Amino acid sequence: MEAVIGGVVVGAVVAVAVPSIASGIGSVVRPLAKGMIKGGLVAYAAVSELVSETGEQFNDMIAEAKAEIGNNDKKMTRAKSQRA
Repeated sequence: MEAVIGGVVVGAVVAVAVPSIASGIGSVVRPLAKGMIKGGLVAYAAVSELVSETGEQFNDMIAEAKAEIGNNDKKMTRAKSQRA
């Protein structure tokens, strides 16, 4: 019987104490979590911009390479027609 009463008392103390402890922890953890989220968003934006710029540069190089291949093909066709 004493164990049951002791368990009830401990349960009541925990039920009263946990919300105030959680509130105190929450007031510390929430700003830290928000700061981490903000940092992640800033890093994502920077990486996204870098990837976008890199993709544009890569596409420009592909277009230049295709243009050069086209010019070389035209020169080779002219050279062949002049020989014939």
